[in-house]
Amino acid sequence: MFTEKLYLDHLPPALLDHYLAKGWYRMGQSMFTCRFLMFQGQLFPAVWVRMPLAQYAFSKKLRKLYNRNANRFQVVTRPGKINMEKERLYQKYRKHFPGRLAPSLKVSLLDDGNVNLFNTYETCIYDGPELVGFSFFDLGKDSLASILGVYHPDYKKHSLGFFTMLLEISFGLENGYSYYYPGYIVPGYAKFDYKTRIGPVECFDEKSQQWIPKQEFPFEDLPTRRMEQALLEVKGYLDEWSIPNNLVLYPPYEANLIGYWILDYLEYPMLLECVSTTLPAPGRMVVAYDTIRDSFLLYQCSVYDDLSDFFHSSLLDSTTNMPLQLELLIKDELLAEVSSGKEMARIIAEQERED
Repeated sequence: MFTEKLYLDHLPPALLDHYLAKGWYRMGQSMFTCRFLMFQGQLFPAVWVRMPLAQYAFSKKLRKLYNRNANRFQVVTRPGKINMEKERLYQKYRKHFPGRLAPSLKVSLLDDGNVNLFNTYETCIYDGPELVGFSFFDLGKDSLASILGVYHPDYKKHSLGFFTMLLEISFGLENGYSYYYPGYIVPGYAKFDYKTRIGPVECFDEKSQQWIPKQEFPFEDLPTRRMEQALLEVKGYLDEWSIPNNLVLYPPYEANLIGYWILDYLEYPMLLECVSTTLPAPGRMVVAYDTIRDSFLLYQCSVYDDLSDFFHSSLLDSTTNMPLQLELLIKDELLAEVSSGKEMARIIAEQERED
Protein backbone atom coordinates (compact mmCIF):
# COMPACT_ATOMS: atom_id res chain seq x y z
CA MET A 1 0.00 0.00 0.00
CA PHE A 2 1.12 3.57 -0.64
CA THR A 3 -0.37 4.69 2.68
CA GLU A 4 0.17 2.49 5.72
CA LYS A 5 -0.37 2.81 9.44
CA LEU A 6 1.22 0.60 12.07
CA TYR A 7 0.10 0.28 15.68
CA LEU A 8 2.83 -0.69 18.16
CA ASP A 9 2.81 -1.86 21.78
CA HIS A 10 6.27 -0.46 22.43
CA LEU A 11 8.80 1.59 20.52
CA PRO A 12 12.43 1.41 21.70
CA PRO A 13 14.73 4.17 20.38
CA ALA A 14 16.49 1.97 17.80
CA LEU A 15 13.13 0.89 16.34
CA LEU A 16 12.06 4.50 15.88
CA ASP A 17 15.35 5.09 14.03
CA HIS A 18 14.54 2.11 11.79
CA TYR A 19 11.10 3.38 10.81
CA LEU A 20 12.27 6.95 10.26
CA ALA A 21 15.04 5.67 7.98
CA LYS A 22 12.41 3.80 5.90
CA GLY A 23 10.27 6.88 5.29
CA TRP A 24 7.83 6.40 8.18
CA TYR A 25 6.70 9.01 10.69
CA ARG A 26 4.64 9.45 13.82
CA MET A 27 0.84 9.79 13.69
CA GLY A 28 -0.63 10.04 17.17
CA GLN A 29 0.51 6.84 18.89
CA SER A 30 1.26 4.97 15.68
CA MET A 31 3.72 5.06 12.79
CA PHE A 32 2.58 5.77 9.26
CA THR A 33 3.92 6.38 5.81
CA CYS A 34 2.45 7.81 2.62
CA ARG A 35 3.64 8.42 -0.92
CA PHE A 36 0.78 10.62 -2.14
CA LEU A 37 -1.34 13.46 -0.78
CA MET A 38 -4.47 15.22 -1.98
CA PHE A 39 -4.89 18.95 -1.44
CA GLN A 40 -7.73 20.99 -2.90
CA GLY A 41 -8.74 18.18 -5.21
CA GLN A 42 -5.28 17.64 -6.70
CA LEU A 43 -2.82 14.78 -6.31
CA PHE A 44 0.71 15.49 -5.11
CA PRO A 45 3.72 13.31 -4.25
CA ALA A 46 5.03 13.17 -0.68
CA VAL A 47 8.83 13.18 -0.48
CA TRP A 48 10.26 12.40 2.97
CA VAL A 49 13.31 14.41 3.97
CA ARG A 50 15.99 14.26 6.62
CA MET A 51 19.16 16.18 7.40
CA PRO A 52 22.42 14.53 8.43
CA LEU A 53 23.85 16.31 11.46
CA ALA A 54 27.47 15.19 11.09
CA GLN A 55 29.56 18.20 10.06
CA TYR A 56 26.42 20.37 10.05
CA ALA A 57 26.55 24.04 10.99
CA PHE A 58 23.94 26.79 10.70
CA SER A 59 24.31 29.03 7.68
CA LYS A 60 24.92 32.72 8.29
CA LYS A 61 21.25 33.50 7.64
CA LEU A 62 19.98 30.79 10.00
CA ARG A 63 22.48 31.77 12.68
CA LYS A 64 21.23 35.36 12.47
CA LEU A 65 17.61 34.27 13.01
CA TYR A 66 18.63 31.90 15.80
CA ASN A 67 20.64 34.52 17.67
CA ARG A 68 18.02 37.24 17.22
CA ASN A 69 15.27 35.11 18.77
CA ALA A 70 17.54 33.54 21.39
CA ASN A 71 18.38 37.05 22.59
CA ARG A 72 14.78 38.26 22.41
CA PHE A 73 13.03 35.31 24.13
CA GLN A 74 13.61 32.82 26.91
CA VAL A 75 13.97 29.22 25.69
CA VAL A 76 13.57 25.97 27.65
CA THR A 77 14.15 22.46 26.26
CA ARG A 78 12.98 19.56 28.42
CA PRO A 79 10.95 16.31 28.43
CA GLY A 80 7.61 16.97 26.76
CA LYS A 81 4.39 17.44 28.66
CA ILE A 82 0.88 18.41 27.63
CA ASN A 83 -0.70 20.98 29.97
CA MET A 84 -3.36 23.67 29.89
CA GLU A 85 -0.85 26.42 29.09
CA LYS A 86 0.18 24.65 25.89
CA GLU A 87 -3.40 23.63 25.11
CA ARG A 88 -4.58 27.26 25.27
CA LEU A 89 -1.82 28.37 22.93
CA TYR A 90 -2.55 25.46 20.59
CA GLN A 91 -6.19 26.53 20.33
CA LYS A 92 -5.14 30.11 19.42
CA TYR A 93 -2.76 28.72 16.81
CA ARG A 94 -5.38 26.28 15.48
CA LYS A 95 -7.90 29.08 15.01
CA HIS A 96 -5.54 30.89 12.60
CA PHE A 97 -4.03 27.80 10.92
CA PRO A 98 -4.96 27.65 7.20
CA GLY A 99 -5.55 23.89 7.19
CA ARG A 100 -6.77 21.01 9.32
CA LEU A 101 -5.43 20.31 12.80
CA ALA A 102 -6.52 17.87 15.50
CA PRO A 103 -9.06 19.37 17.93
CA SER A 104 -6.57 19.24 20.82
CA LEU A 105 -2.95 18.51 21.64
CA LYS A 106 -3.99 15.35 23.44
CA VAL A 107 -5.75 14.06 20.33
CA SER A 108 -2.86 15.09 18.09
CA LEU A 109 -0.08 13.47 20.13
CA LEU A 110 -1.76 10.78 22.23
CA ASP A 111 -4.84 9.81 20.16
CA ASP A 112 -6.79 11.21 23.15
CA GLY A 113 -5.21 8.61 25.45
CA ASN A 114 -2.92 8.95 28.44
CA VAL A 115 0.12 6.90 27.39
CA ASN A 116 2.96 8.10 25.15
CA LEU A 117 5.00 5.36 23.43
CA PHE A 118 7.50 7.94 22.24
CA ASN A 119 10.34 9.64 24.09
CA THR A 120 9.06 13.16 23.45
CA TYR A 121 10.86 16.38 24.27
CA GLU A 122 9.67 19.96 23.96
CA THR A 123 11.10 23.38 23.24
CA CYS A 124 9.22 26.24 24.89
CA ILE A 125 9.59 29.92 24.00
CA TYR A 126 8.61 32.56 26.55
CA ASP A 127 8.17 36.31 26.26
CA GLY A 128 8.54 37.15 29.92
CA PRO A 129 6.08 34.87 31.74
CA GLU A 130 3.96 34.19 28.62
CA LEU A 131 4.37 31.05 26.53
CA VAL A 132 4.40 32.27 22.91
CA GLY A 133 5.67 29.18 21.10
CA PHE A 134 6.56 25.53 21.58
CA SER A 135 7.36 22.36 19.68
CA PHE A 136 7.39 18.63 20.37
CA PHE A 137 10.04 16.30 18.96
CA ASP A 138 10.74 12.60 19.45
CA LEU A 139 14.08 11.04 20.28
CA GLY A 140 15.39 7.79 18.87
CA LYS A 141 18.82 6.31 19.46
CA ASP A 142 20.57 8.25 16.68
CA SER A 143 17.71 10.34 15.29
CA LEU A 144 15.26 13.02 16.32
CA ALA A 145 11.98 13.76 14.57
CA SER A 146 10.16 17.10 14.61
CA ILE A 147 6.48 16.44 15.31
CA LEU A 148 4.60 19.69 15.94
CA GLY A 149 5.39 23.39 16.15
CA VAL A 150 2.97 25.95 17.60
CA TYR A 151 3.24 29.72 18.05
CA HIS A 152 1.09 32.66 19.09
CA PRO A 153 -0.43 34.32 15.98
CA ASP A 154 0.64 37.77 17.28
CA TYR A 155 4.29 36.68 17.05
CA LYS A 156 4.21 35.50 13.45
CA LYS A 157 6.85 38.04 12.33
CA HIS A 158 9.43 36.35 14.57
CA SER A 159 9.25 33.03 12.61
CA LEU A 160 8.83 31.11 15.87
CA GLY A 161 7.67 27.95 14.10
CA PHE A 162 10.88 27.80 12.12
CA PHE A 163 12.87 28.88 15.18
CA THR A 164 11.66 25.80 17.08
CA MET A 165 13.11 23.64 14.29
CA LEU A 166 16.47 25.36 14.74
CA LEU A 167 16.22 24.76 18.49
CA GLU A 168 15.54 21.07 17.86
CA ILE A 169 18.52 20.83 15.51
CA SER A 170 20.69 22.57 18.09
CA PHE A 171 19.58 20.00 20.67
CA GLY A 172 20.50 17.21 18.24
CA LEU A 173 23.93 18.68 17.61
CA GLU A 174 24.66 19.19 21.30
CA ASN A 175 23.63 15.62 22.15
CA GLY A 176 25.36 13.76 19.32
CA TYR A 177 22.39 12.73 17.18
CA SER A 178 23.05 11.70 13.58
CA TYR A 179 19.83 12.66 11.74
CA TYR A 180 17.05 15.20 12.00
CA TYR A 181 13.70 14.30 10.40
CA PRO A 182 11.29 17.21 9.74
CA GLY A 183 8.68 15.16 7.81
CA TYR A 184 7.86 15.43 4.11
CA ILE A 185 7.94 18.04 1.40
CA VAL A 186 5.35 18.20 -1.39
CA PRO A 187 6.76 19.15 -4.81
CA GLY A 188 4.35 21.55 -6.49
CA TYR A 189 2.81 22.62 -3.16
CA ALA A 190 5.02 25.28 -1.61
CA LYS A 191 3.47 25.17 1.88
CA PHE A 192 6.03 22.56 2.99
CA ASP A 193 9.12 24.06 1.36
CA TYR A 194 10.28 25.64 4.64
CA LYS A 195 11.57 22.21 5.67
CA THR A 196 14.35 22.48 3.10
CA ARG A 197 15.54 25.84 4.48
CA ILE A 198 17.26 24.14 7.40
CA GLY A 199 20.23 23.00 5.31
CA PRO A 200 21.43 20.23 2.95
CA VAL A 201 18.57 17.75 3.31
CA GLU A 202 18.34 14.28 1.79
CA CYS A 203 15.20 12.87 0.12
CA PHE A 204 13.92 9.30 0.39
CA ASP A 205 13.62 7.51 -2.95
CA GLU A 206 10.76 5.00 -2.77
CA LYS A 207 12.03 2.76 -5.57
CA SER A 208 15.62 2.33 -4.37
CA GLN A 209 14.72 2.72 -0.67
CA GLN A 210 17.75 5.00 -0.39
CA TRP A 211 18.31 8.56 0.87
CA ILE A 212 19.58 10.87 -1.87
CA PRO A 213 20.92 14.45 -1.59
CA LYS A 214 18.12 16.82 -2.60
CA GLN A 215 20.10 18.22 -5.52
CA GLU A 216 20.36 14.68 -6.98
CA PHE A 217 16.76 13.60 -6.36
CA PRO A 218 14.78 12.89 -9.58
CA PHE A 219 12.10 15.56 -9.16
CA GLU A 220 11.50 15.42 -12.92
CA ASP A 221 10.32 11.80 -12.57
CA LEU A 222 7.86 11.96 -9.69
CA PRO A 223 5.39 9.07 -9.22
CA THR A 224 2.33 11.30 -9.65
CA ARG A 225 3.54 12.34 -13.09
CA ARG A 226 4.44 8.79 -14.12
CA MET A 227 1.10 7.47 -12.90
CA GLU A 228 -0.92 10.07 -14.81
CA GLN A 229 1.13 9.70 -17.99
CA ALA A 230 0.80 5.91 -17.88
CA LEU A 231 -2.98 5.97 -17.42
CA LEU A 232 -3.36 8.65 -20.08
CA GLU A 233 -1.55 6.35 -22.49
CA VAL A 234 -4.15 3.62 -21.93
CA LYS A 235 -6.94 6.20 -22.09
CA GLY A 236 -5.65 7.43 -25.46
CA TYR A 237 -5.97 3.99 -27.00
CA LEU A 238 -9.40 3.37 -25.47
CA ASP A 239 -10.64 6.75 -26.72
CA GLU A 240 -9.31 5.93 -30.20
CA TRP A 241 -11.16 2.62 -30.15
CA SER A 242 -14.37 4.23 -28.76
CA ILE A 243 -14.29 2.32 -25.49
CA PRO A 244 -15.84 4.50 -22.74
CA ASN A 245 -13.53 5.31 -19.83
CA ASN A 246 -12.91 7.91 -17.12
CA LEU A 247 -9.68 9.04 -15.50
CA VAL A 248 -10.44 9.78 -11.84
CA LEU A 249 -8.79 10.67 -8.55
CA TYR A 250 -9.56 8.13 -5.85
CA PRO A 251 -9.31 9.56 -2.29
CA PRO A 252 -10.36 6.23 -0.67
CA TYR A 253 -6.91 4.84 -1.59
CA GLU A 254 -5.98 5.53 2.05
CA ALA A 255 -9.14 4.05 3.58
CA ASN A 256 -7.04 2.03 6.03
CA LEU A 257 -6.47 5.27 7.96
CA ILE A 258 -10.19 5.50 8.70
CA GLY A 259 -10.78 1.90 9.77
CA TYR A 260 -10.99 -0.13 6.54
CA TRP A 261 -7.54 -1.70 6.87
CA ILE A 262 -8.87 -5.29 6.90
CA LEU A 263 -10.43 -4.98 3.42
CA ASP A 264 -8.62 -5.75 0.15
CA TYR A 265 -9.49 -2.47 -1.51
CA LEU A 266 -7.82 -0.53 -4.35
CA GLU A 267 -4.92 1.43 -2.89
CA TYR A 268 -4.01 3.58 -5.91
CA PRO A 269 -4.82 7.33 -5.81
CA MET A 270 -5.52 7.64 -9.54
CA LEU A 271 -7.55 5.18 -11.60
CA LEU A 272 -8.82 4.65 -15.13
CA GLU A 273 -12.37 3.37 -14.89
CA CYS A 274 -13.58 1.40 -17.89
CA VAL A 275 -17.29 1.76 -18.46
CA SER A 276 -17.81 -1.92 -19.16
CA THR A 277 -20.92 -3.20 -20.90
CA THR A 278 -20.18 -6.74 -19.74
CA LEU A 279 -20.04 -6.49 -15.95
CA PRO A 280 -23.32 -6.51 -14.02
CA ALA A 281 -23.85 -3.48 -11.78
CA PRO A 282 -22.30 -2.55 -9.45
CA GLY A 283 -19.21 -4.31 -10.85
CA ARG A 284 -16.36 -2.14 -12.12
CA MET A 285 -13.37 -2.75 -14.36
CA VAL A 286 -10.50 -0.49 -13.30
CA VAL A 287 -6.94 0.09 -14.50
CA ALA A 288 -4.27 1.12 -11.99
CA TYR A 289 -0.59 1.85 -12.50
CA ASP A 290 1.92 0.71 -9.90
CA THR A 291 4.82 3.17 -9.81
CA ILE A 292 7.02 0.80 -7.80
CA ARG A 293 6.62 -2.21 -10.09
CA ASP A 294 6.21 -0.11 -13.26
CA SER A 295 3.23 -2.19 -14.32
CA PHE A 296 -0.41 -1.76 -15.35
CA LEU A 297 -3.02 -3.74 -13.41
CA LEU A 298 -6.58 -4.49 -14.49
CA TYR A 299 -8.99 -5.26 -11.67
CA GLN A 300 -12.58 -6.36 -11.51
CA CYS A 301 -14.00 -4.54 -8.50
CA SER A 302 -17.18 -4.16 -6.53
CA VAL A 303 -18.40 -1.19 -4.51
CA TYR A 304 -18.19 -1.63 -0.74
CA ASP A 305 -19.20 1.78 0.60
CA ASP A 306 -19.61 5.46 -0.28
CA LEU A 307 -16.99 7.40 1.69
CA SER A 308 -18.04 10.93 0.75
CA ASP A 309 -18.73 11.79 4.39
CA PHE A 310 -15.16 10.97 5.40
CA PHE A 311 -13.56 13.58 3.18
CA HIS A 312 -13.20 17.23 4.07
CA SER A 313 -15.40 19.74 2.29
CA SER A 314 -12.33 21.51 0.92
CA LEU A 315 -11.56 18.39 -1.10
CA LEU A 316 -15.08 17.76 -2.30
CA ASP A 317 -15.97 21.35 -3.13
CA SER A 318 -12.72 22.36 -4.82
CA THR A 319 -12.14 22.58 -8.54
CA THR A 320 -10.31 19.41 -9.53
CA ASN A 321 -8.36 18.62 -12.67
CA MET A 322 -10.26 15.32 -12.90
CA PRO A 323 -13.40 13.78 -11.35
CA LEU A 324 -13.33 12.25 -7.87
CA GLN A 325 -14.29 8.62 -7.24
CA LEU A 326 -15.45 8.43 -3.61
CA GLU A 327 -16.81 4.87 -3.46
CA LEU A 328 -14.55 2.32 -1.80
CA LEU A 329 -13.70 -0.29 -4.44
CA ILE A 330 -12.89 -3.86 -3.39
CA LYS A 331 -10.54 -5.95 -5.53
CA ASP A 332 -12.58 -8.99 -6.58
CA GLU A 333 -10.12 -10.27 -9.19
CA LEU A 334 -6.86 -9.27 -10.84
CA LEU A 335 -7.65 -9.76 -14.51
CA ALA A 336 -4.27 -8.81 -15.97
CA GLU A 337 -0.88 -7.28 -15.18
CA VAL A 338 1.30 -6.01 -18.04
CA SER A 339 4.15 -3.55 -18.55
CA SER A 340 2.73 -1.92 -21.70
CA GLY A 341 -0.09 0.62 -21.83
CA LYS A 342 -1.04 -0.44 -25.35
CA GLU A 343 -1.17 -4.07 -24.30
CA MET A 344 -3.44 -3.18 -21.40
CA ALA A 345 -5.77 -1.31 -23.75
CA ARG A 346 -5.85 -4.34 -26.08
CA ILE A 347 -6.77 -6.65 -23.21
CA ILE A 348 -9.68 -4.38 -22.30
CA ALA A 349 -10.82 -4.17 -25.91
CA GLU A 350 -10.67 -7.97 -26.31
CA GLN A 351 -12.71 -8.48 -23.16
CA GLU A 352 -15.39 -6.16 -24.45
CA ARG A 353 -15.49 -7.94 -27.83
CA GLU A 354 -15.59 -11.41 -26.31
CA ASP A 355 -18.57 -10.59 -24.16
